[in-house]
Amino acid sequence: MTGEIDIATSGELASVLADLLDGAPPASLELDFGGVRFLDSSGILVLLRAQGRAADRGCRLTVADVQPTVRRVLEITGVLELLGLGIIPAEAADDATPAR
Repeated sequence: MTGEIDIATSGELASVLADLLDGAPPASLELDFGGVRFLDSSGILVLLRAQGRAADRGCRLTVADVQPTVRRVLEITGVLELLGLGIIPAEAADDATPAR
């Protein structure tokens, strides 16, 4: 995925994830967020719904290669751990914070 996941694009993401998870879903699904530079609450909602759908179907949904700004949004909303990204150690979080 690339660009922004927001109110304008989250519906498309929801549709793609529903297609992947309906029927016979894979045992695991990793979303590559390397090109995602922005994520708003509508994108978070899509991820949470997809995670629930995946769990109901025995599929583990994870997100990989998350950019620092998007990672911070997932961290402060509590979604980071839920999606299998774990907790950033304090030192690493400090390193990822842009200089002011």
